[in-house]
Amino acid sequence: MRQTDPHDMTAAGALQHGDDAARELQSALKEAGFTFPSLTGDYPVNGRGHVALGGMSAEEALRLARYVRELGR
Repeated sequence: MRQTDPHDMTAAGALQHGDDAARELQSALKEAGFTFPSLTGDYPVNGRGHVALGGMSAEEALRLARYVRELGR
């Protein structure tokens, strides 16, 4: 996967950085058994890459919360 430079604060660089981050997060979540159907890179916010997490079912959100809590122990 092509990684963008997080210090490239041009609009195009920030947009690409958000897209790359969204793909990386989507992949990691999938490996853990989770799906965020509408997770996507979004337009930059304050000149920085941005990821929109979107929505998921309540059941999936509760399962993710349990998973994150277990990791934190």
